[in-house]
Amino acid sequence: MDHFKESWEIIKPDLVPWVVLFLVFSILNSFTGGLAVLLIPNLYRTCRDALREQRAPEIGDLFNFDEVGDDIVTMVLQYIANMVGALFCGIGALVTGVLFFWAPMLAAEGEFAPVDAMKASMAHAKANFGEIFMFLLVGMILNFVGVLVCCVGILVTVPVTFVAMWRFFEQHKAAIMAAADAEGLARKA
Repeated sequence: MDHFKESWEIIKPDLVPWVVLFLVFSILNSFTGGLAVLLIPNLYRTCRDALREQRAPEIGDLFNFDEVGDDIVTMVLQYIANMVGALFCGIGALVTGVLFFWAPMLAAEGEFAPVDAMKASMAHAKANFGEIFMFLLVGMILNFVGVLVCCVGILVTVPVTFVAMWRFFEQHKAAIMAAADAEGLARKA
């Protein structure tokens, strides 16, 4: 998984702003009782904009709520799908986690309505299940190692993982859109 190595090279020159971005998000999540996870598409937008403009992330971008309605609905749908999956001995949550992996990133791009973002994610992921699963497994292992390094390493591994996830999405975006088109999913106007 070269995405993780490349992501480290991308964030290394601006490590402090990347760490601060994820610290702010984590603190926000703590103070909202975990509700900030509903804003994960906004976190992806912040990463996307920083990567596309080849700059450090700006904390203010995290608080741009132009698409907050669709972001929240998409994340609630993903959460419900994962909870239903968890009812099946926990294994189902692994399946739904992979099938709906792209949904927050599609919400960040604003290409689809929330339900269609879920459908588009599943349309692509069901044919690429193994690759997405392996990517997620590598990310989990990387973050586990980050926790083992006095719990401080995760301050670096989480930004690396998020950037890698966005780059992984960009690599697959054309195929995701093609799968969505094949399913007849309408894009937002």
